Amino acid sequence: MSTELDVLDGELIDGDDSGPLPAVVAEEHGIDVSGFDRDTVLVAGQPLPVKFVAPAYTAPDFVISEEIAQLLAESTVPNTDSNHRARVRVFQRWCAERGRVALPCTTATLIEYTGWMILSGAYAPNSVSDYHSSVVTWQERKTPGHTRPGTIQTSKMIAAFRARWSTKKTEKQSPAILEADLEEMLAVCDEDPRRGARLRDAALLTMGWHLLSRRIELAHLLPLHAGLERDGIAIRLIDRKTRHDGSAFETWLPARDDAPHLCPVRRLRAWLEYRRIVHVPQDRALFAALDKAGRPQVRLTPQTRPKHPGGRPKDDHEITDEEWTTLSYLSGEAVNTIIKARATSAYLRVAGLPEEQRIALGYNALLDAATAKAVTAHGVRAGGASALREAGVSEDQIAEMGDWRKDSAAMRRYFRRIRARLQNPWASARVERLEQRERIAGSGR
Repeated sequence: MSTELDVLDGELIDGDDSGPLPAVVAEEHGIDVSGFDRDTVLVAGQPLPVKFVAPAYTAPDFVISEEIAQLLAESTVPNTDSNHRARVRVFQRWCAERGRVALPCTTATLIEYTGWMILSGAYAPNSVSDYHSSVVTWQERKTPGHTRPGTIQTSKMIAAFRARWSTKKTEKQSPAILEADLEEMLAVCDEDPRRGARLRDAALLTMGWHLLSRRIELAHLLPLHAGLERDGIAIRLIDRKTRHDGSAFETWLPARDDAPHLCPVRRLRAWLEYRRIVHVPQDRALFAALDKAGRPQVRLTPQTRPKHPGGRPKDDHEITDEEWTTLSYLSGEAVNTIIKARATSAYLRVAGLPEEQRIALGYNALLDAATAKAVTAHGVRAGGASALREAGVSEDQIAEMGDWRKDSAAMRRYFRRIRARLQNPWASARVERLEQRERIAGSGR
C-alpha cells in the first residue's frame, strides 16, 4: 500500500496574486495533516495519533509544598547562582536606563546589550560571553514556555570581538605557580605566627596544587570528602563545573616522600589535628573560615542568612544542618585572597636575589614583583598541570584530573603553551647544553 503524500492542485505562483498553498492531504486515507507540526511522525500501518485534549487542571496541580520548595532552592550551587544573579542585575539596570523591556527581552535588545558591552571597553571577550550566557539562561528560566531571544547574531559578534581582541590583547591569566614558587609560599605559611592560618593555608595550597582544582572546589570540600590514609588521600570533589548531573569526581593523592615539605598528606594531617583541638565540627567545611584568634567561624550575615521560601529570614534554631555547612564555606574570593597574599609575601623572601638567580632556581610566579602581584587562585591549578605535563603525563589524564572538557578552548590554549615550551628547539638545545656541562664537570672531578 502506498504511503506517499501528494500535494493536491499545488502550484507556485510568482507575483502579488499568489495565495496560500492548499492543505497537504494523504490522498488514499483522506487525512488532513494541516494541523500537524514539524515534529509529527506518522508510521505506515500504525493507528493515527489521538488528538491531544488538554486536561482540566485544578489548584493542586500547580502547588508544591514548602519542604519541596526548599529542595528546589537548594538545587543551585550558591556561588554560581550568585554570579548569575549579579550579571542579570547589570542587564536589568541597563534595560531600565534605556526604557527597554528586560523580561522577556527582544532579540534586538540582546544584540544592543552585547554591542554595548563590547564597545564599552570594560569587558574582555570571556566576560562578554559570561554575561551574555547569564542573560540568555535567565530568559529561558523565567519566560513562560522557556523561550529565549535569538543568539545567532550575538554569538557572531562575540566571536568577532574575540578575534579582534586577540590581535591586540590577551585574556588575563594567573602566572602558573611552579614547584619552586610553591616551596616559597609554604615557607611563608610555616613562618606565620598564627598557627591555625598557617596550617590551613599550607594544606589548601598543597591540595589545590596536586588536585589541579578550582578555588570553589577547594572551598566546598568537607572532611568526609578527604579520606586521610597512611600513604595518601582519597578525594571526592563536588561541584565540578563539567559534571552537570551532580556526580562527584573521585581520585587519589599519594604522599610525596620525595618532597615532605610539599606533601599534601603531611600538610592535611597537621591541619586536621588543629581542627580537632579547636573543636571544628566534622560537618563544617574542610578549609573552614577562622577568626583572628584561630577559632572557627561561619559567614552568617543579613545577606547570607538562610530564608524561608517566602523570603522571611530564618532564626538560628531554624537553620538546617546543611545550611550551617554552607555558611562555614570560605567564598571563592576568600580562597583567592589567601593565595594572593601568600604569593605576595613569598616574593618578598626572594626579591633580594638577582633575577638570573631567580630564573635559575625555577621561579615563575615569583619571577618579579609584577608577576607575583598578578597571581590568583588559578595559578595553583595551572602550576600543578604544568608540573604534570613536564613530567610526561598525557594531556587526557591532566584534563580529567583538572576537569577540563575535551573540547575546552581554554584547555587547548593552555596546553599549546606547555607544548611550545617543551618542544621548542631552543629549549631542547638549552637542556642539552646544561647536560653537557654537567658531564664535563663530572668527568673533571
